[in-house]
Amino acid sequence: MQNSQEQIEICQKYSSEIVEPDDGEMIAIALETIGQLPIRGIRTFKQDGDNISWFFYCGDFSDAPDFFKPMHLSHLNEYLPEVMKYLCLEPGYKFIVDPYGFEDVWKET
Repeated sequence: MQNSQEQIEICQKYSSEIVEPDDGEMIAIALETIGQLPIRGIRTFKQDGDNISWFFYCGDFSDAPDFFKPMHLSHLNEYLPEVMKYLCLEPGYKFIVDPYGFEDVWKET
């Protein structure tokens, strides 16, 4: 995946290193929540053998075991194009956004 100027600007704005996801990375998305607000993203620190780098959901979180569905990163733009500009934030970053201009981005410490 080639990082865009918008991704670089987001990283600079929030003092993040630019950490481009690998082409083979997987994400986890709560498909049933798409269309709800706000949109949330969490970039994780990958563990050995784990290739999921981001978790995305909209609206409220659920701890149901089937809440998140894994998918290849290449499909993300079909479901949540709004989050593409955040993909190069380094692990540990989280965000909450909505289509009305709200944007909260922070690094979990």
